[in-house]
Amino acid sequence: MTLRWIHTFFLLAWGVVAMAQTEICDNGIDDDGDGLIDLNDPDCPCSTAVIGDNVASYIRNHSFEDRLCCPYGFVSAFSPPWLDCAAGWHQATSATSDYFHECGYSPVGFNLPPPDGDGAVGFYASSAEDYFEYVGTCLTYPLPANPLLAGTTYTLSLWIYTAITNDTHSQPLSQGSYVAPFTDQLPLALFGYANACVPFPIGTSDCIGYTPGWSELGRVDVQPAWDWTRVSITFTPTADIHSIMIGGACDTPSSLSGAWITNPGGETYFGRPYFTVDDLMLTIAGDQVLQPVNSIGSLCAETAAAVAIPPSDATDLQWYVDGVAIPGQTGANLDISGQGLGGGVYTLASTVGGECLMGSTYMPPAVAPVPRPSLVPNEGCSPLIVQFADTTGLGTETVLWDLGDGTTRSDSSFTYSYLVPGSYDVALTVRNDAGCTADTVIANAVVVHPGANGGISATPNPVYAENPTVQLAGSGTGNILSWWWDLGNAEPATSDDQTLSATFPPVPGDYPVMLVVITSGGCVDTVRSVVTVIDPGVIEMPNVFSPNSDGQNDRFIPIGYKGAPGLLEIFNRWGQLIFSTTSLGQGWNGSGAPDGTYFYVVTPDRPGTEKLTGHITLVR
Repeated sequence: MTLRWIHTFFLLAWGVVAMAQTEICDNGIDDDGDGLIDLNDPDCPCSTAVIGDNVASYIRNHSFEDRLCCPYGFVSAFSPPWLDCAAGWHQATSATSDYFHECGYSPVGFNLPPPDGDGAVGFYASSAEDYFEYVGTCLTYPLPANPLLAGTTYTLSLWIYTAITNDTHSQPLSQGSYVAPFTDQLPLALFGYANACVPFPIGTSDCIGYTPGWSELGRVDVQPAWDWTRVSITFTPTADIHSIMIGGACDTPSSLSGAWITNPGGETYFGRPYFTVDDLMLTIAGDQVLQPVNSIGSLCAETAAAVAIPPSDATDLQWYVDGVAIPGQTGANLDISGQGLGGGVYTLASTVGGECLMGSTYMPPAVAPVPRPSLVPNEGCSPLIVQFADTTGLGTETVLWDLGDGTTRSDSSFTYSYLVPGSYDVALTVRNDAGCTADTVIANAVVVHPGANGGISATPNPVYAENPTVQLAGSGTGNILSWWWDLGNAEPATSDDQTLSATFPPVPGDYPVMLVVITSGGCVDTVRSVVTVIDPGVIEMPNVFSPNSDGQNDRFIPIGYKGAPGLLEIFNRWGQLIFSTTSLGQGWNGSGAPDGTYFYVVTPDRPGTEKLTGHITLVR
């Protein structure tokens, strides 16, 4: 069987080097002095897959080259489903997957053109929003039919890379120009439908695995990365599969729904990982020779590693990082953290059938998250209630808040009340899914001004109706800039003086007054009080009371008492004094006295005012 080597990017020379070639491909040295080392040198070609020349993909138009039309943008509410331009392919669900081709639309900032030809397809996978885009095709129509047969083992290999876009796709960004924050892996899944060609699109935007009839056939974990890498899924269907879809699995991590991005120009926005695939080779498993490689763990947690599955006849294994050999690393597994290595593309190359075969994976660098604390409001008057929220984004957890006054919290969102005036620094520490932590300190994040704490004093109060003039004085804390009185029926009706003389109507009653104070820090306080005007010559007593602690008529006090001073004396039926008080407002609570009738005498303090006498009945 004649073999073809797919996408030969680099060569690995093992041991013997031809006279015309001076680059040794496994020593980490630029031997020929052309500035290119090992796999980065064109003198070192190496392939990602070996497939027989007579082997075709079960998927028609597997590289999206055959087309009925050219795409001219991302799919929108006003555009056609551009994926229908690729012969045999469809936007598989209501969620709008996209088609790219150099003949029409190839977005600036995307890693295009693709590895195989000029066409590729792209999709989102967002479990946080229940929004999954898929591409789909039928394997049995048009003829000849290529169903996947139950009990047969197949392999799907494909190229995939990840870009970052905003919601409108107006800012696709090159992950090659800065480090992306997505450390969780995408479970890239192949879904199948048995024994029928399904009309596309299917009316759902959620994971297709939740739709009856569709089942996941297999998956591979893919680390989001700017570089195109070849991945594969090997699976054995339990029924004859006629229709397939490719996209995110239902358990896609929520962190892949997006994160805050700061691009090289300093612009910050919410960006989403966008996955693009090409060259979908679906064959009988034995018809493809691949060397799958996957990254596990994280650099921050010091658990980073690369794991490969070489073919059984592979020899001369050698690991590379970004195309440069790592001397001495010749096993199937690479302890990245243990070797003190960093982020990058890790490749295992080997010799299979006398040729170089490689597989690659991306290990995200140890990039700390960027904490994004939110404080609302950040300035105000004591007591100041502040709403705190950690808005760093999906894929991160709140580790610790330091509120600047000795208080710490670990909640992602909460409210806190600052009681003491002052300026407070606030710190937030967060950790991402890769185990990297970062903190930020906002100096003077919360500024608390002294509260106005207004107060009113009135002298005298109560005041006699025959001379109802009261001296009013306002008080407050901090630097009070403004005093404003509303005196209602008194004269003057309003005033902006701190102290003033007010004259109330010469009619007994309660008269409300209000004072509004404003500090130099903008703190406002509104306080209210009552000035009581009394006629000291009028005291009226009830004729019965019931001291049974029910809250009603529990004390013997003047009716409508206005504060006129005087002496209250209580006598029993034999004329014996049993109680006396000068606090008319407190009166008599009947303590120690049995039910019955008693005689009282009220002697007002004001000279010339007659005594008030009568009988009071005590009933419990």
